[in-house]
Amino acid sequence: MTTMTTAQHALLRTMTLAQLLAHDFPPREDLVAPWLRQGESAMLWAPPGLGKTMLALTLALAVAGGGTVLGWTSPKPRPVLYLDGEMHAQDLRDRLAMLTGTVEGLDAAAAGRNLTILSRQGQKADVRFPDLTKEADQGEVLKQAASTNADLVILDNFSTLAEVADENEAAAMSPVLTFLLRMKQAGRAAILVHHSDKTGSNYRGSSKLATTFEVIIGLSRLDGRAAGEGAGFELKWGKYRGKPTAGTRDIEVTLEGTPEGGVKWDHRPGSGAEMAALLDAARSGRFRTQRELAASLQMDPAKVSRLRARAVGKGEISKAEWEACMTGEGADNRDF
Repeated sequence: MTTMTTAQHALLRTMTLAQLLAHDFPPREDLVAPWLRQGESAMLWAPPGLGKTMLALTLALAVAGGGTVLGWTSPKPRPVLYLDGEMHAQDLRDRLAMLTGTVEGLDAAAAGRNLTILSRQGQKADVRFPDLTKEADQGEVLKQAASTNADLVILDNFSTLAEVADENEAAAMSPVLTFLLRMKQAGRAAILVHHSDKTGSNYRGSSKLATTFEVIIGLSRLDGRAAGEGAGFELKWGKYRGKPTAGTRDIEVTLEGTPEGGVKWDHRPGSGAEMAALLDAARSGRFRTQRELAASLQMDPAKVSRLRARAVGKGEISKAEWEACMTGEGADNRDF
């Protein structure tokens, strides 16, 4: 547990309301627009094997070299510190080399200068790697971030960077939360990569972990996608303190091969967003048949049937209400 000395207490600063209102705060610039600015923190969680590290490495490249990925934009190259707790340095190299081409408009030379890797497997055997639950190790990471002038620090992943006896114990989260708050005090943004719980429906550990984050992004397995098919997931926003925009809607994401032998990120609206659009359109009363509705939403008619069946199964609309929403008659309002 971190304790504060009398000398440290003496350094505490206060300001009156008048001083606060008159203070000229510098604008917090975007690192990943529209959802991450300077000094903010985000958590990215997922079950194993979905591609959370691939996404985290891509974000590191985008911020370090500038560019656009998944509809998000990093306006200009900025220094990034990537802390990796388990991957072999050669695997990190290979993945970063592969992902360089996935960021549109990337300045690869700037990324090469700006992205600094601090990996456990890149150390000698007698070197102790930082444990984020220890104050001295937190200070070392902050020192590394300061030496590289990092605007963003990516921590991949919680389980390998923090020795916590019981992640479900709220008190066990306090040292890590303290570290994240120290990052904010230093004006540095952070992305914490974390695992899901056993159900795969939420992040692992105490809900106390969520308190400091402006953004929480969860990845879940795409329907019908096998574990061995590579990175692919539905990206959902569990927490976002900013104003919702097109860039903060749920999306389905896959990492696909290209004819040239590279890879690219593909994304499309998530099933939740599509279902919401479908239900809004159905309840508008503007469509006589499902085919008309499908054409309006630019969806395959079979997909409309699948989404409708899922909505009925989840209780978001009843069969009777759906049929009442369609003003036409006949089997065209039912399954195709």
